[in-house]
Amino acid sequence: MTGALNRYPGARPFRDDDFSRRTFFGRELASVALTDQILANRLVIVYAKSGLGKTSLLNAGVAPRLREAASLPLLVRVNDIQRGPLTSVLEGIRSEAERQQVEYVPGESGSLWTFFKSVEFWRDDLLLAPVLILDQFEELFTIQSEEARETFLSELGYLVRGIPPPSLLQVNSSVSNTPPAVRVVLSLREDFLGILEEAADRIPQIMDHRFRLTPLVCERAVEAITGPAAIDDPDVTTKPFRLDPELVTKILNYLTNSTPATPSHGSRYVEPFHLQLICQRIEKVVACKQKESSESIVFTFTDFGGEAALAQTLASFYSDAIRSVQGRHLRGAVRRLCEQFLISPEGRRLSVEERELQRQLKLPHEALSQLVERRLLRTDRRSESTYYELSHDALVQPVLASGRTQALVVGWTAVVAGSIVSLVAVFIILGLIFVVAFIQKSRDSSDYFMLLFFGALFAGVGSLGALWVRSGIRRRRRYGRRAPSGLS
Repeated sequence: MTGALNRYPGARPFRDDDFSRRTFFGRELASVALTDQILANRLVIVYAKSGLGKTSLLNAGVAPRLREAASLPLLVRVNDIQRGPLTSVLEGIRSEAERQQVEYVPGESGSLWTFFKSVEFWRDDLLLAPVLILDQFEELFTIQSEEARETFLSELGYLVRGIPPPSLLQVNSSVSNTPPAVRVVLSLREDFLGILEEAADRIPQIMDHRFRLTPLVCERAVEAITGPAAIDDPDVTTKPFRLDPELVTKILNYLTNSTPATPSHGSRYVEPFHLQLICQRIEKVVACKQKESSESIVFTFTDFGGEAALAQTLASFYSDAIRSVQGRHLRGAVRRLCEQFLISPEGRRLSVEERELQRQLKLPHEALSQLVERRLLRTDRRSESTYYELSHDALVQPVLASGRTQALVVGWTAVVAGSIVSLVAVFIILGLIFVVAFIQKSRDSSDYFMLLFFGALFAGVGSLGALWVRSGIRRRRRYGRRAPSGLS
């Protein structure tokens, strides 16, 4: 009997649990390298573009290796706006200690220094060295107040430098100067890396030890696709299955925008987020096939649905991201953003500055941030400004296809409705002309002017119908011209 676990997490990151560790493939070298760097330094910065799997790497790749080295990974965030970043961190540490089932002796909560100076974590008779991992550290700059940010950065600076805060020495001059035995990891999006310079006066060495996570090379991406499929676990929704090599090749070619006829030079890279979406769809189709047959499955490209299914996977992701935005007006603005502002007429991704988007589309920062969280958009900071773009080239065709489908529906609706309105108006006007001719013979002037009024009214209605027709035709032509190759 199967359980409720999935081999591929899709949009969510890998967790810090046994099953996630067993299904986390393709990041072995990065996991070892980052763990060694963390154990060798008091502060390490981990950064990458959105969607490359920083949280997954820390959870499923680094955390178990830290535990093997008698350390305790404490992955927390600074996202509590009401109570501030310090409380957010301390509450997160308590929850993490409870989740990892270690004996937790709480420290003094006055500051980061006093807390880590007095806290203890035990596993049986082994005292564990804490590793404070501040995940999504950009939240300190994006959602916390300036006062809260300044205070927290000062406390973090004393902790990293191993220097007791002067205010603590004034209260108790006998405080030990021995620094707390803690290592710190700051994990953040690459576009916020430069903003860490704001803390350089408090933490001079903040940029000394950095680890940049890159996309998966194709060889490692093959492991991420095929590895989880072979795992035999009764708690998984599917039985083990194999993937046809052609399917794997087609997936990699699609995600790297290359074809066998036009091989790329050098290494090709795949973004884990989009790879996981496709693998999640594979698992769903496999589950259906296994219900129909008990035989061992070799899943092929035909079983998956071919090129159309690859595009549909990302198209569904795009549609789901649009639906997650609250408000019909905002959803319409997001569609315009993706389909008209972030894709060039030639079908290439564009990068647009945030203030320009807010000026033209009235899109609030919160809505844009939500789309970044859902991995539909990616941000980049340049010259003190934030720029937005689609998170991957593979989304261009699904986004345009979705817009084209909607344009066809709306366009044809406008053409049909406009034609009907125009024809009805023409027939009514023709009828009025005959009536006017009859009234002229009877010389009843009051009825004559009334009919002229209605004639003008229906002429206006007919003109409106004609405008609908023109609007529908323009919409269809606009998306017809922008349809990338493969879409017709």
